[in-house]
Amino acid sequence: MSVSIIEPVPDTQRVRLLRPSWAELDYGAIAANLAVAREQVGHATKIYFVCKGDGFGFGAAKVARLAAQAGVDGFCVGSPEEGVAIRRAGIDRDILLFASTLPEDAAQVAALGLTVTIQSQESLHAFIDAGVAVDAFLEIDPGFGRFGFLPSQWQAAFAALRDQSTVRLKGVYTHLSSPENDDVTRQQAGVFDAALADARAAGFDNITTMLASSRVMLAHPHLAYQAVDPGRLLYGALDAEWMVRAPLRPMLRAVRGRIIHVQEHPAGSTLGIGYAEPIRLERGVRIGVVPIGFWDGLNHVPPLGRVLVHGQAARILGRRSFQHTVIDITEIAQARTGSVVTLLGQDGDQSITIDEMAETLRLPVMELVPRLARSLPHVQVNATDLVGSN
Repeated sequence: MSVSIIEPVPDTQRVRLLRPSWAELDYGAIAANLAVAREQVGHATKIYFVCKGDGFGFGAAKVARLAAQAGVDGFCVGSPEEGVAIRRAGIDRDILLFASTLPEDAAQVAALGLTVTIQSQESLHAFIDAGVAVDAFLEIDPGFGRFGFLPSQWQAAFAALRDQSTVRLKGVYTHLSSPENDDVTRQQAGVFDAALADARAAGFDNITTMLASSRVMLAHPHLAYQAVDPGRLLYGALDAEWMVRAPLRPMLRAVRGRIIHVQEHPAGSTLGIGYAEPIRLERGVRIGVVPIGFWDGLNHVPPLGRVLVHGQAARILGRRSFQHTVIDITEIAQARTGSVVTLLGQDGDQSITIDEMAETLRLPVMELVPRLARSLPHVQVNATDLVGSN
């Protein structure tokens, strides 16, 4: 009797890998990068690990557990769901919820056991009026132009917080818009300092102050204040010019698939691969189909870049489909059904870096990494592991 490879327990991960495409993750990267962050800011500064976007696509609860084991002080999340997932993972450290909810839901949000963000007069009075005791950080807008109190608004906010007992002001934070620009950074940090001075004048002396996210930490370590909130730094998901500033390890090591179909198309064939405009082949071509497509975070239309098969480069043909990519394996004689195809990572002495991939697809690394991480099954590898050709 034949036995399925998913028996006796057909768990989701094993079933997902029956469609052979996956992302290889170095789970040790978070601890290694947290150690780098500690060296940057010192042990007196708290580190709040940003787990928004479901932990940049890696899984909020999963990465939070890894960071908690490595000694992180707290977390920042982009949705109540992420905060609840981290709590349900048994983690009791502070979780700061970034602005993401409606004022009318203040009572429900306050009851979740998270530290909330107060980013406007409307949100301030919503949490006060909700009557549910809650810790909060007040957000300052230094010129970012999104959330936060302006210089003309924050004094009234501090006064309102001082004169009530439902909402406990635990901290004040901000985000800087352009850490690569020293003049803009200096000006915006000055706005934040003015807000902190008014907070102290209102009687808030024992609060956590936080300004520096990943790039600010690397470019302006003197702006660490009492806490920092890195995300991309701890995932090792910064662009190359930032990654070289510190010995960081990428959590996303590789993206691979296996060829599930091989076909010879003779010269003279007319093909419209991936719903592209049909073209007539001037020479014969041998194609391989890989089960990874634009659903998995990649582009539909060119430029689509290259892949590696048995340590050799292969071009991508036509357009990328919803769940498939067609590659030219004419010159790779050993390529066959089951051969590993590397879209990102090392294959033999060849490699495709995240920066090459991002440049080819015309996407920032910040956007490409969570695109890839959130849709593909995750396979754990060590930092030194390489998948050889098959």
